[in-house]
Amino acid sequence: MAEAAYKRIAVSGVRREPEAVSQPKGVNRNLAFVAMVVGIVFIGCSLFYVWAHHQVISLGYEISQKSQEGQDLRKDNKRLRLELAALKSPGRIESMALKELGFVNPQKEQLIIVR
Repeated sequence: MAEAAYKRIAVSGVRREPEAVSQPKGVNRNLAFVAMVVGIVFIGCSLFYVWAHHQVISLGYEISQKSQEGQDLRKDNKRLRLELAALKSPGRIESMALKELGFVNPQKEQLIIVR
């Protein structure tokens, strides 16, 4: 009678041999696989979050740097416009013509008025 308890009963005429059990009875193979997949997904999401946060910080620094460069360029533009206005002033051009180039103011009889 003890032998009958350990033998498997054949279903539909096919007899199965007893299977070798390699895992303890408390561990479910499907549960372990699901837990591993969930762990890998969690680690992947965590890595993506860290990468995205790093990108946001890097882009913030880059935006700040470009904003500072823009302010510097606006200051240079303003300074150059003032310098151009000073160089184009009629008083400066007249004084350079008289002093450096040797020009003289025309006499009254040299003037021709065009109407």
